Amino acid sequence: MSAMRLFGFGRRPMPRVRDGADGDAAAGAARTAAAFHSAYGADPAGVWWAPHTVPLVGDHVGGGDARVLSAALPWGASAALAPADDGVVDIRSARSPRRPVRFGARRTPGSAPRWAVAADAAVRAALGADAGARVLLDIGPFGLAPEVAAACAVLLAATEVRSGVDAVADRDGLARTARLALDSPSASADPAAALCAARSRAFFLDPRRGRGRLLPLPLDETGLRLLVIDTRTALPDRLAASLRDECARAAAALGVASLRDVDDLAGALAALDDPVLRRRVRHAATETHRANALAGLLRAGATAEAGPVLNASHLSLRDSLADACPRPDTAADTAVRKGARGARMTGSGRLAVALVPTGRLEAVRGGVLDAFAGHRWDPPGFGIAVPSEGARRTL
Repeated sequence: MSAMRLFGFGRRPMPRVRDGADGDAAAGAARTAAAFHSAYGADPAGVWWAPHTVPLVGDHVGGGDARVLSAALPWGASAALAPADDGVVDIRSARSPRRPVRFGARRTPGSAPRWAVAADAAVRAALGADAGARVLLDIGPFGLAPEVAAACAVLLAATEVRSGVDAVADRDGLARTARLALDSPSASADPAAALCAARSRAFFLDPRRGRGRLLPLPLDETGLRLLVIDTRTALPDRLAASLRDECARAAAALGVASLRDVDDLAGALAALDDPVLRRRVRHAATETHRANALAGLLRAGATAEAGPVLNASHLSLRDSLADACPRPDTAADTAVRKGARGARMTGSGRLAVALVPTGRLEAVRGGVLDAFAGHRWDPPGFGIAVPSEGARRTL
C-alpha cells in the first residue's frame, strides 16, 4: 500500500487518491518552481521541502520542555528560493503569488502571517541580517504549526545556497538555528522533528538536550497506518496561554523546574489544593511516563502494542482539558470504536491521530464522518500515512 492517501478535505469534492509520498513531493516541487517563475519571472535556485509533524504522545500543553514522540507526515512546506542583492526578502505563497510580503533588514510588516515571519527569519539566519531573497512557499495540509515546516524548508534552502550541500548535513545545528529563528517553538512542533526525520521512524525529542533520536516505527511491516484527522478547530489562544500559566504555577508550587521533573505524583497531588493545578500535574507527569513507555515499546520492536498508550494519553488529555476540545475528542473515541488500535487528540485541539489496521481504514473514516454529521459539524479532513522522510531538496 502507498505511503500516503489523502481523503476528502472539508466540503470540497473528494480528490483522487494520490499514491506515493515521494512522487507527490516531486510533483509538488515542479509546481512550486513553476509558481516561483510565474511570480518572479525567473527560475529559483532550487526547491526544498520540510514535513509537517504530528505528536504521537508527550505533548501535554504548557510543557515547553516535554519529551515528545512524533512522526513526520508526507505533507509539508515546499520552498522555492533565489538570493537577491537588494536587502529585501520578498515572500509569497502558492495560493496568493501576486500578494508579496516584503521584509527589509529593519522593517517587518505589521500584519505578516507567522509562516512568512518565520521564513524571513530563516533567510537572515542563513544569509545574514542584510540579505535579500525571493521565496515562494507552498504549505500543504495537516500542519499544526506551518511556520515550523516553512522555516525548516527555507533554512535548508538558504544554507545550501550560501554554503553548499555539505552544510545541510548537520541537522542538529540546523535545528538549533531554526529554534532561534522561530523564537520559541513548542516541543510538539520542534524543528528537529522535521529536519531529522526518517522514513518508518519516529523521532523522540528531549528539548532540554536540544536533540532527539530516531526510533523504529515500521508500519508497513505491521499492516498499520497513521490516520490523521483534521477537525479544523484549535485551542483558543487565551486558553492555551492559561494552560501554560497553570503548568508554570504548579511547577513553582512544587519547587520543580518543570512538571516533567515530578517523580512522586501522589505527593505532588497532595501538596496542591487547586483542583485545576492538580489536573495539570496529573496529566503532565503521567504523559512523561507514557512517552518513555512508548519509546521503549518502539525500541523493542513492539509497534503493534502502541495503541493502549495512545488511548491512555487521549483520556488523560481530555480530562486535563475538561472537554474543551469536543471535535478531536469525538474523532479519537470514534476511531477506537470503529477498529483503531489506539487514538488520541493532540494538545493543539485540532488534530486527532489514530493507529489503524489497513483493513479498517474505511470503517474508521466512515464512522468519524457519521459522528461529525450527527453533531452537525463540518466534516474533517483525513490523511493516511506512514512516517515520512525529513527535510530535503526536491528540485
